Amino acid sequence: MAQETKVDTNMDLYLLVGQSNMAGRGKIDSNELKVQQNILMLDKNNNWVPAQDPMHFDKPSAGVGPGISFAQAMLEGKKKTTIGLIPCAWGGSPIKVWQPGAKYFNNFPYDEAIARAKVAMQKGQLKGILWHQGESDNDAGRSKVYLQKLQELIANFRKDLNAPNLPFIAGEIGRFNKENFINPIVNQLPEEVANTAVVSSEGLTDRGDHLHFNTASARELGKRYAEAMKKLLKDTSKPTSSKNKTGLSKNRKKVVLTFDDAEISHYNDVAPLLKKYGFDATFFVCEFPTRNPDEKKEYMNWAQIQELHKKGFEIGNHSGHHKNLTKLTPEKIKEEIEYIDAKCKEFGIPKPVSFAYPGNRYDTISQRILKESGYQFARAGGAKLYEEGVDSKLAIPSFTVISSEKYEKRTLEALKNLNDEQVLVLTFHGVPDILDPDYSTSVDFFKEILQFLKENKCQVVAMKDL
Repeated sequence: MAQETKVDTNMDLYLLVGQSNMAGRGKIDSNELKVQQNILMLDKNNNWVPAQDPMHFDKPSAGVGPGISFAQAMLEGKKKTTIGLIPCAWGGSPIKVWQPGAKYFNNFPYDEAIARAKVAMQKGQLKGILWHQGESDNDAGRSKVYLQKLQELIANFRKDLNAPNLPFIAGEIGRFNKENFINPIVNQLPEEVANTAVVSSEGLTDRGDHLHFNTASARELGKRYAEAMKKLLKDTSKPTSSKNKTGLSKNRKKVVLTFDDAEISHYNDVAPLLKKYGFDATFFVCEFPTRNPDEKKEYMNWAQIQELHKKGFEIGNHSGHHKNLTKLTPEKIKEEIEYIDAKCKEFGIPKPVSFAYPGNRYDTISQRILKESGYQFARAGGAKLYEEGVDSKLAIPSFTVISSEKYEKRTLEALKNLNDEQVLVLTFHGVPDILDPDYSTSVDFFKEILQFLKENKCQVVAMKDL
């Protein structure tokens, strides 16, 4: 029987990914002769060796990068800790090749990074990811979709490394670059993804090519990464607050507010009230079939849906045209899912990770296709509370809210009976619903629910934050 490798709890691992400025292009100097025994790196053969620049092996031009100075700064005040660096950057790699299965020349940057990280995790504990990339996407066209791709990258890393709250730090590209499309985009990251940070490149110098940091600046960049990482690690060690999007705290009642069918009242009435109370929510959108042209005004257009995204709300997929998925062929189910994915991409909205089954109707086929399409959560009905670890994330139960004596009583009872081990998912249609009054929620009852959530200090999150 093979002997099981024991993980060293005093060995902190960090994954170094991106392109050439993470790999390092600074000139090697005498400092590289000073090797610290408590800073290791995983070499190209997956062996642990004392860290020394060049750590990366992407190109013969690899030199001094931010890795070692980052590790040195992280070790300050920690006598018993060893840092294990996992170099996986590839010079020149655009962000589009940093996804599962993507090939870059003869390499697979993302897949190889995951594989090497898992090898390293047999020895120590993964503490965070350092990302420096963007020079290859620093133009007017590719920068428009950069934030979405970066969000997807982080989600993939966290999922595949089984670390949903793993700290992720991105670095600005050098301000000496001829264009500056990427830095304003990457600086939006902390507002969009929890447990992330961005380090500044202000004052850093290039090596004369207006592209790569020189040796001193690469080392300074590493120190800035360390400062940001220490703060993230300190923050993530604290109990999650109601406004922290990293996940749900374990000592507060949890509620997810969801809104179906892209009704215009979501834009006019719901969103302003949510902002007033400081609550997150998920808007499950579709292009709902209308019986006559006049009905179109009761639904949001895509520019308005885009505005909800810009306000910070999650946009989820409710199928292209609100069809019963259990009556469709697998090919048609996929078409319905991909329709909303494509519309979101067209309007600069991140690819949804949450889905709501039209009419709450689903089966194992639709669940399988959703999973294959990259969806992490799917909301069903059932009028029961969601128990994490018990209920499937692709069949999350929910309560439909309607302004009638029966449904209002049921909703309030669910709110009052909620405990800290469960999650209450509420489904609203129009607030109010003009075209289908049988599914309408009055603005007054909606306000009553919001006030209850506030007074009882419930944690109100979007579906994606489960």
